[in-house]
Amino acid sequence: MKKFKRIVAAATALTMAAAFSGCGESTSTGMNIDGTDIRAGIFIFYTMSAYYEASNIIGEDGTDTTKVENIKNAHIDNITAKDWIQNKAEEYCTEFVAISREFDALGEELTAEEKSEIDDMLSYYTQGDGGKFYTKNGIGEESLRDIMEIDYKREHVFKHYYGFDGEKGMSESELKKYFNDNYARVEYITIDLKDSDGNLLKGSDKKKLIRLAEDYAEEVNKETTEQKRLYKMDEIRDEYQEYKLEEAEKAAALTATTDSATTTTTTTTSDPSATTTTTTTNPFANEQLVQFVTVTTAKEADISVGESGETTTATEPNYVPSKKANEYIFKEAKTGEASVFEDSEAVYVIFKADLYERLTDDDWWSENMILSLQNQKYGEEFSDFIEELADTYSVSRNERAFKRYEPFSLDYQQQ
Repeated sequence: MKKFKRIVAAATALTMAAAFSGCGESTSTGMNIDGTDIRAGIFIFYTMSAYYEASNIIGEDGTDTTKVENIKNAHIDNITAKDWIQNKAEEYCTEFVAISREFDALGEELTAEEKSEIDDMLSYYTQGDGGKFYTKNGIGEESLRDIMEIDYKREHVFKHYYGFDGEKGMSESELKKYFNDNYARVEYITIDLKDSDGNLLKGSDKKKLIRLAEDYAEEVNKETTEQKRLYKMDEIRDEYQEYKLEEAEKAAALTATTDSATTTTTTTTSDPSATTTTTTTNPFANEQLVQFVTVTTAKEADISVGESGETTTATEPNYVPSKKANEYIFKEAKTGEASVFEDSEAVYVIFKADLYERLTDDDWWSENMILSLQNQKYGEEFSDFIEELADTYSVSRNERAFKRYEPFSLDYQQQ
């Protein structure tokens, strides 16, 4: 599974690398960084990466970046897109050298498993049409291998400084506490406080739903263990869906009675917002990992856990289940108890479970989760460290290579 993840992760990066023609003798290197020659294939790869990054920036204002001319004529940070892309490619190349040198200086070595994964990826991307694609565009196997290796080397260097045994990182118990302070295991049920037309409920109609939520919380808290309470939350989720269906049928029947003087036939349907939940023996089926969003974390990547235990990230803050409810979960909700929180448009039945219970090797405390947390905590600091190393290097561009492989002479089509 880990090997497959590596292959999939590399796919996105490798599809960025392409050049219009092969490397000539005088353009076999893109630049020299502090005495280290950077092969054209690597330079081209990072030029392509910078091109796509520029495309994303330029497209933020709605510019059609599928048209190369729009990118070519754009400016970023008060310089032409071409200069910005080539400057960024140079930056990536210097960081490539910084990571490689630090990896060697620390005496790190790739493991046999990592080398095998790289071999598999290299084989995957050099076979069939994929192989022809890289060959015709001047990207050789040696460059591809180095590009694949650098991510592994970066991880090694990062772990050396910020891993459990690193001089700048946290111990395992400290990282678990960091996890617990910033994330919560939560199962919640959202009871909408709006009518079918989207208007906020008032008076007795609103009180009825709030009382319903309170009754649900009481039912959960009657159970004697956390696992039983999680199961009860699942049962209540089903009960609430049935309640919504019944209310929708009553409303439809009332409409049919009101309109009986006309020839219109009214068909009773279920509430379109209702979803059917199948009760399962998995007590974790409907729980979520919720991040505490603050002014700082709103700028950071969120971590989410999929059903298979894989972690993913997103760049936008995720106020789950709402901004105010998110704050309530971390500042007021008690672990192991169901409680009710009323927000402006909904009332929530919230059960906050013990996060530490799932921090086991065969559950959430996986290698991917650990690395994700460490990167969340120290990723920016580590990037600054690598950038500081790179800034000390002298750079000599091969102007012929920069001209030959300038961003808008490259072939960005996969077919």
